[in-house]
Amino acid sequence: MKPLRVLSLRHQLGLAAGLAALAMSGLVLAHPQPWAWELALTRQVQGWTWLHGPLQAISWPGNDVLRQGLLMLVVCSLLARHGWRREAQTLAVAGSGAFLLNLGLKALVARARPAADAVQLYVTANGWSFPSGHVMFYTAFYGGLGGFACRKLPPGSRRTVILSLCAILVGLVGLSRIFLGAHWLLDVVAGYGFGLAWLLAVGAPLWQADGLASPAAHTTPSAAPRQVEHHG
Repeated sequence: MKPLRVLSLRHQLGLAAGLAALAMSGLVLAHPQPWAWELALTRQVQGWTWLHGPLQAISWPGNDVLRQGLLMLVVCSLLARHGWRREAQTLAVAGSGAFLLNLGLKALVARARPAADAVQLYVTANGWSFPSGHVMFYTAFYGGLGGFACRKLPPGSRRTVILSLCAILVGLVGLSRIFLGAHWLLDVVAGYGFGLAWLLAVGAPLWQADGLASPAAHTTPSAAPRQVEHHG
């Protein structure tokens, strides 16, 4: 009788994130209306009006499907051009897969967006609310790009800039979506969970330890106006 195979830490984290996000999905299906604490949190966050500009900028890359796709194409093309073909393909799968998975989850859960009679809407977001498409895509794509930079780029300014940018985008996109009135807290947290689970499921080539070899060595290389969004 063969011994049971122990899951790697990556798979354990991915499973935990996915199960937590699924639990939140069940909670929202049972209670689609915003909870009182979600409403209270949104109103509190929206009181930090000085954050409007920075948080709107954080959401900007994901506000439009075409813009999001073009950014993904540019990043993946640059990686492939510099010899990181396998990593470029993996990053494309992480980003596009997160986008498609999000569409399916939103159709399944069908939670309504925050309404103007409950909170301030700084953007006019289309479609269902749960889980956040911005958060899922940012976690899978920019999180994957950050993992690649951390493990496969040599220390230097380029690595520092990429890591910092990815950390800012992933770390603040959830707060951004709540502040702008596009999502409730559970939408955002589940977006992180599903995005992380998907990234850990498909993204291993982005950070698999192979030293800091050069790419050539790879053999398989209201008070504020609303902004209209077409995704998120």
